[in-house]
Amino acid sequence: MKTATIAVFISFVCAATGAHGQTVQDRPRPRTEAAAPATAAAAELSLAEVLAAVRGRNPDLKAASAVSLAYKNRIKQAYLLKDPVIEFERMYTPSGKSFLGGDGERNISVSQMIDNPYKLLLRRDLAKDEHAFYSTLYEAKELELISKAKALFYEYYMASKAELIYNETVDILRGFSKIAEAKYSVGNASQSDAIKAQVELSKTLNLLVTVTQEKETAKAMLNALMDRDTLSPLPAPQELEPAPPGPAYEKLRSAALASNPGLKAYHYKISQAERRLSLSKADYLPDFMLLYRKRKAPGSEMNNTYDISLGLTVPLWFSKQGAMVKETAAEKEMAHAEYRAARNELSSSLREADIKAGSSLRLVELYRASVIPQAEEALKIAQSGYQAEKTDFMDLLDAQRTLLEFRMDYYRYVVDYQTWLARVVQLTGEIK
Repeated sequence: MKTATIAVFISFVCAATGAHGQTVQDRPRPRTEAAAPATAAAAELSLAEVLAAVRGRNPDLKAASAVSLAYKNRIKQAYLLKDPVIEFERMYTPSGKSFLGGDGERNISVSQMIDNPYKLLLRRDLAKDEHAFYSTLYEAKELELISKAKALFYEYYMASKAELIYNETVDILRGFSKIAEAKYSVGNASQSDAIKAQVELSKTLNLLVTVTQEKETAKAMLNALMDRDTLSPLPAPQELEPAPPGPAYEKLRSAALASNPGLKAYHYKISQAERRLSLSKADYLPDFMLLYRKRKAPGSEMNNTYDISLGLTVPLWFSKQGAMVKETAAEKEMAHAEYRAARNELSSSLREADIKAGSSLRLVELYRASVIPQAEEALKIAQSGYQAEKTDFMDLLDAQRTLLEFRMDYYRYVVDYQTWLARVVQLTGEIK
């Protein structure tokens, strides 16, 4: 009976590991999102599908695009002249008479306010800078949402893997519990082995509930980001493999300083501030008014005559213009300071993301090449030792649990690496 029980137990462990707990060498190699084959199962959710849905349907991105378009249409409004004024004037109308009849003088005039051309040019360039500013904000929003979508996809992937691993653990622990109870029934094991297996099973079931909740949360957030109902079903995520490491930090930093849309937005704020300063100084210059008047009068001398007048504004209250110049000069100084602060923050954030991505990648490689194979070997040794009655039940249980935990750690480090890599891509301003 004792030999048969052990044989059944070893057969169960091997079957469970073969069906669910594939080793690093046995399981299919994860695929990069770029190298995913065209024949991938339709039931799998790819990262490319998520990103395409976010770009096409996300309301925040559409709102940012609409704001950019709105400011594009403000450019012409900024430098075109105000509408002309047409006036009808009736002069010398006797009291009690209608102003439409009689012989009184009638005048029709057209007047046009003409802003100083230099001011119009400054307003046009300022409007162009504002449009460029909001266009870069659109790019920054796109990068932010793409990075967020990647992070949520990786969370969904991690939760799905954790759910699978805990289900595997539950299956194996139930087998352990049955074997321990069978051995206890024939006097070949203590009751504590069966109790320990049950305790471990209860702990794993609790963890399974938690990770299932995390999976549903990630699924809801992904759906919301794609502008779908949060209860919409999602297929299982495709396998991932860590992408190859990117360039060195120095190259990343150069790319970020040149391409990061958030930093570009601060650059355009500086340009806007400089143009506003020039525009406030231009308020010392006059604007113009042109008037044409056509006259109808009873007398032959005045009848069918016309008047032309040209006027200009007098910037008399210099203290007003002076205050505007001081205000815009302070705004310019503030814009320069904000740009320097944003540049420094970008450099430090990029350095943090690059370091953490590199650390996560090293852990992924360590777990793949060393930690998981060693844990697999430890499980084989524990199985052989238990079969030969050289190790106890808890040694075998610990070996199996350790292997499953290391497998989950491997996927966690894969997700950490991909998430930090997405952050690097966001900071460098590379849209892909």
